Amino acid sequence: MRLNLSILLAALALSLGGCTSSKKLTTPAVSLSLPDTLPALPQSEIDIPVTIAGTALLKAADSMVPKEFLSPGWPVYIQPSCDFRYRYRFVRSGFRFQCTGNHLSVSMSASYQVAGGRCLCAAGRPVSPWISGYCGFEKEPMRRIDFSFGTQLGIQPDYRLHAVSAVEKIMAIDRCRMSVFSMDMTDQITDSIRSSIAAFCKSFDAALSAVKFGDYLRQSAKTWQKSPIGPYGWLAVNPVALRIGTLNYIRDSFSLSLGISCRPELSSDKSPAKQMSLPPLSGGANRSGITLFLPANYEYDFLSRLLADSLRDKSFLYKGRQVIIRDVAIKGTGHHQVELRIDFGGSYQGRIYLRGTPVVDTGRQTLSIPDISYSLESRDMLLRMARTLLRGKIRKTVKGNSVLDLAALLKTNLPLLDARLNRAISANLHTRGEIRQLKLIGLLAGEKNVQAQLFVQAEFSLTSTGVLK
Repeated sequence: MRLNLSILLAALALSLGGCTSSKKLTTPAVSLSLPDTLPALPQSEIDIPVTIAGTALLKAADSMVPKEFLSPGWPVYIQPSCDFRYRYRFVRSGFRFQCTGNHLSVSMSASYQVAGGRCLCAAGRPVSPWISGYCGFEKEPMRRIDFSFGTQLGIQPDYRLHAVSAVEKIMAIDRCRMSVFSMDMTDQITDSIRSSIAAFCKSFDAALSAVKFGDYLRQSAKTWQKSPIGPYGWLAVNPVALRIGTLNYIRDSFSLSLGISCRPELSSDKSPAKQMSLPPLSGGANRSGITLFLPANYEYDFLSRLLADSLRDKSFLYKGRQVIIRDVAIKGTGHHQVELRIDFGGSYQGRIYLRGTPVVDTGRQTLSIPDISYSLESRDMLLRMARTLLRGKIRKTVKGNSVLDLAALLKTNLPLLDARLNRAISANLHTRGEIRQLKLIGLLAGEKNVQAQLFVQAEFSLTSTGVLK
């Protein structure tokens, strides 16, 4: 990186000399023609894969379903007809869970016991004792049955879930035949189980449909409108569309993706953004990756504060002499030029002015000031005496340090940027990411502000290792 601020300041202040306090600047013979506006940027796309550990969630879901199902009024018998009555009980196992493409399938095994009886009836009333039989009571082993139900999930544009659940399979592994009155009770048991699961499916669908993700996202959207990003200004996401991928369950974890199409803006303007409404939510295939076209608009007062906070009271040694930066300010001077003022102290007292037109070479990723000029003000006798002797050396030093290698700057700072993408948000929530490309694709200095355009390609994911609190 060729723009070394410490060398430039020290060289100018200590060994190169300066001009008079009239602030007359040298003017290189360079003529620049720049457009008055930057080109419009494409829409940005942000797609974040999300992985959620399934063990805790499935445990919570398992707790919602009763472990034991009893016939109505247990242990009293159900009497569907005058001459027949029965009662049943079954105890289920834990969930066996599958999910592919938003289709959830839950299967379980159960052990059941049933008792029944028959009698003779006349005129709709029992006229004989009940002859009873049973399966799974006393010393008999409980009978076995497998069953499953499935749920197809959908997402509505108004941020509501749409769920359709139904019984998928009921299979009796062991049948219940009561030889005492030659009756097979298996069908009655499976019908009862089917009815119980169907009732649960109906309540489950209603519960999911009542969840309003829109309310939560509207609260989150407040941070999308304009949020601070440390000392670097405010970021507005400006979402155009939101999307959610398909839910899958692989190797004990749920996975899906969350996506935003947006037109983000970075600026020094902290005034409240206009109230925004959420765009429609859509579903689709899972996607990943970030392609960001980011315009930035900074006023000079903000840039001056940022530079001053970073550089004020910094000291440098040059040939054994100390230079201390007292203050820094930047402003626009028209015709896409900027002026940088640096007040320095230490071994010498003075003020440096640098003026020029910043130009970006997007292919080489360099920032240069081809028409850079300078002025040095000082009451120091030695600096004023050096003005005539070292004027050519000043110009050569300034010109030689007027190019910033952006690619080298990125390479140097890439580990720090990637570290910001790889961190723990909480005990159970972690992010992973990597910046693939970061380029400055536009820069234009105006009289009141500086406009820049950045292009970013990155990978970013979110992982939950437990239930969030």
